[in-house]
Amino acid sequence: MPNRSTSLKVLLLSLSILAPHCAVVAAGGNLRTADESKADRWQVGHSQAALVLEEDDVIYADTGFPIFSPVVVEEYKTIFFTVAKAASTEWIRMLTRMTGNPSWCATWIHKAEVNKLKRLYDYSIADAQKMMTSPEWTRAIFVRRPLERVLSAFLDKAVVHTDQFADDYCKSYERRGGHLDDCIEYHEDFGFFLKNFTTVYPDNTHWFPIYPRIDEKWWPQINFIGNFESLSDDVEKYLRSINSEDGVTAWERYGKTGWSNDERNCKAIGDKPFLGSSQKDVHHLTNANSKLLKYYTPELEKVVKTKYEMDLNNPYFQFSPLELFDPEAVAEYYEGYDNEDEDYDNDENNDDDDIDYDDDYESSDEEADDDIYYDDDEEGDGE
Repeated sequence: MPNRSTSLKVLLLSLSILAPHCAVVAAGGNLRTADESKADRWQVGHSQAALVLEEDDVIYADTGFPIFSPVVVEEYKTIFFTVAKAASTEWIRMLTRMTGNPSWCATWIHKAEVNKLKRLYDYSIADAQKMMTSPEWTRAIFVRRPLERVLSAFLDKAVVHTDQFADDYCKSYERRGGHLDDCIEYHEDFGFFLKNFTTVYPDNTHWFPIYPRIDEKWWPQINFIGNFESLSDDVEKYLRSINSEDGVTAWERYGKTGWSNDERNCKAIGDKPFLGSSQKDVHHLTNANSKLLKYYTPELEKVVKTKYEMDLNNPYFQFSPLELFDPEAVAEYYEGYDNEDEDYDNDENNDDDDIDYDDDYESSDEEADDDIYYDDDEEGDGE
């Protein structure tokens, strides 16, 4: 069971998205990818003196709630932080495959007893400290722009799995102080989901911000930050940057081929690269903005930029600028606008979920109650 300080720390992090991050961090480089040598990347990260891993650090604490502690693959000396709605299930399958586990394509892959992956908290604090500070280890995460990520979560959870959402999530919404009838009636409306549901229920892993998943002191040690915007290229760079004990890169052994174009069907073994530029990938990249415009209004864009300020304003995520609406049009939209009594009725937009380039597509009755960061992705079992 989590200790009191750990639970408090995680709770405070969950509350942080209700109170926008006030200190805007200056944008800068610090994106350390496989283009740089490990020595160069270490030099950047090591500027923080005497980093000490503590028992209640978010990345180490075994809170009983998956899944902030990263996956450790010893053979490749890599630590990987999965992020829901950023191809997390595919990554769990890849990491499972890299450990030699033949169950990498099993159902319920997020369950620890299925993937058998080690987490940072499975190691002594001394060993975990070395992994988090050694230049010999690659510490990686893939990030995604909030506008796309939160819409993907909405489409998957509230639209594709609408019955499960109404039965399970809406009950949790009511227990947290929301109105059950409103949730059942409006949960397929993106405006209601974004302004009401994520406010009452902020701590689900699918829409929880990325930045507070890692303690601020450890971000300089994350020496590979991939971007969902350049997913295929960054996947290859990362997998080429890590080598097994026999000197073969993860890309050559597991990434270059052996995957299907259909990221939702891992059993369809093919000759494609892992998370490569499939037709779906290209379609997603070319039409992302048009899909976003189907659901977003100037007001909702502003809501996301406020809720996810930490993800948008930090030195590490180098998202390309994205303004869905012309600033002058936004100002005109807001002039004299009162949205307090707005009705939510955008169901006509719910017929197209191509923005949901991720992996949550089987329902389960194991949905969240009040567990922070409950493990309820894909088959109800993970990120």
